[in-house]
Amino acid sequence: MTKYLYSSALIIMGATALIPSTLWAQAHRCSLRIDPTDTNSRRRISTDDLLRLRDFGSLSTSISSEPFQVGPNGSLLALHLRRADATTDSYCTAIILVPLRGRQKPTIIDDGGEILPFSGYRFGVAQPPLGIPKDAILRWSPTGNALAYTKIFADHSEIWRYDLTRRSLQKLLTSPVDIDALAWSEDGSAILYSSRPGTVDARESITNEGRSGYRYDGRFVPYASDQPFVSSDIPLRNFAIDPNSGEPVALPTRSENLLPPSFGWPNAVTAFAKAAGNANTAYAYTSGKLYRENPQLKANVAGRTIECRQTSCSNAQGLWWSSDGSTLWYERRTGVADSVTEFYAWKPGRSAPKLLLSTQDAIFGCKRVRIELVCALESSTSPRSIVAIALNDGTRRSVFEPNPEFASLTLGTVKRLEWANSFGISTFGDLVLPPDRKNNQRLPLVIVQYDSRGFLRGGTADEYPIQALAARGFAVLSFNRPPRFGSTLPVTNEQEYMRANNDGWVDRKSNVSSFEKIIQRLTADGIIDPQRVAITGQSDGASTATYALANSNLFSAAILSTCCQADTMLAFGGEGLADFYVQGGYPASRYSNRNFWHEGALESATKARPVPLLIQASSVEFRLGLTTYSELRHRGWPVEMFIYPDEGHVKIHPVHRDAIYRRNVEWLTEKLAQ
Repeated sequence: MTKYLYSSALIIMGATALIPSTLWAQAHRCSLRIDPTDTNSRRRISTDDLLRLRDFGSLSTSISSEPFQVGPNGSLLALHLRRADATTDSYCTAIILVPLRGRQKPTIIDDGGEILPFSGYRFGVAQPPLGIPKDAILRWSPTGNALAYTKIFADHSEIWRYDLTRRSLQKLLTSPVDIDALAWSEDGSAILYSSRPGTVDARESITNEGRSGYRYDGRFVPYASDQPFVSSDIPLRNFAIDPNSGEPVALPTRSENLLPPSFGWPNAVTAFAKAAGNANTAYAYTSGKLYRENPQLKANVAGRTIECRQTSCSNAQGLWWSSDGSTLWYERRTGVADSVTEFYAWKPGRSAPKLLLSTQDAIFGCKRVRIELVCALESSTSPRSIVAIALNDGTRRSVFEPNPEFASLTLGTVKRLEWANSFGISTFGDLVLPPDRKNNQRLPLVIVQYDSRGFLRGGTADEYPIQALAARGFAVLSFNRPPRFGSTLPVTNEQEYMRANNDGWVDRKSNVSSFEKIIQRLTADGIIDPQRVAITGQSDGASTATYALANSNLFSAAILSTCCQADTMLAFGGEGLADFYVQGGYPASRYSNRNFWHEGALESATKARPVPLLIQASSVEFRLGLTTYSELRHRGWPVEMFIYPDEGHVKIHPVHRDAIYRRNVEWLTEKLAQ
């Protein structure tokens, strides 16, 4: 049973919370207060500065994410804020209302419940804890006078309502299972939600089955548990409650499209927008013929279909109409490996799209408020905040900065690099250099994988504190993995795509080629010492790292957050995972294609150069690395492994995140900085 993390909320930026005194007393368990002295003194960044950042929304920077919710009248937005505390191994959380204009300060209305690891459904079963935080769901009433939101706890979930007029809170529902979706009816007379109540009986059935022994089948994920997981066949059901009493009510008519995943969009549509004042619509769509195809843009105006065929309309993912339905604004990703975010204004049938803003910053989760888009923003050197983008000229203004003291920290310099590998596939990375580097000084290099969009915190899974490493004298390359090799071919489904990537390990070879090219470039530029280069990685990044260790001499040290691909992986992963990989080109038997694993698995690479190797694994996944660890240890590699209890694919406990940050910095300093 996963032990979850407790939390509550207090103050941010000196704002007084408008909550009853009884709840106020409960809220004093932790603090989100900003110390004014932190914003006035310049000093070098530390791992603690990164750990204790105030975060909101999911970890994703995808355009379609929802890190906050804007009220219907456009005066307030609501968000769920969290801050890690390693001392108590908990998170401080809050539900916050932020004014979009004026001098009024953000206001805490409630604590935000607990921070729990998300577990999805795949391969027919509920999966082991992924480790990324579950998203709290916030939804405004149609009139904007109330906010409904979820709180998540270890053994249940809750739905709450905040009344803005009365400044009062009310718990409406306690559910023994997760609330998967939340919405208001169109007239505000009911709050709708989705859940899987059958999960309770399914768990009880598994417990009863264990009394006579479990039959091993596709419900098992052996590396994670010795019990079956709940089936993904448990139906998602929709319910409605009265917003005042919380009592169950009948589902209103026409409610089927208010709760995801049933939005009523046409097939193959990836984004959709309807003008408020007329019947004009717009949508981004794919042909459905190719896998991972970039969507194209089309509008229906006054009964006429208008397709935008310009390159600037490709890969549009966010769409918003003007109030009169004459102008469509859209957001797209473009550039090398989609490294650039752009916004356009288009008058379908009247003029070509006009570029408003092009930036390497990650901008996402946008909502239109009159003549602005309110969006979450991350730059390479600044953590997540909220900005408003003017729709007439693309200028930006700040709306909410949850970490103002971060600007007082001394950071390393950041330079965006772009290059192509020997396969002709281009990618990018961000090179971070120490703030006091001497011009002729060759530095040890740490490569952090595998997504470099947005704030450079700690790489995918946030375990390698980039700026803290730079402050210790390292050059750090935040490496964005190149587009997968399969994306260069006309594949039609996921299995074809995977087989194209896995055939002869060609996608891993593409990644290693990208490493080779950039290491050569940084060496030729006199920036790094090629004899002191470390590779790090989690998940896909760890698989790339082990392939590189097995097939190259590029690296003199390595740290893995997950470990390791080997021929035993399919057995440990269970039948569902094994079938998925076999359909994607992996050999069905460890004996049917010995060359496949001999090339791709580090434990089989008997001629690989031994280098210091640190493995920091979770309690759920460490068994996947045991055969590799044992083989390398007996082969004489300087390998050590640490296991973090009560963790999933991504580590979520603040005390563990703190330990991982610190250990990685100290270990790399010991191995490379001499």
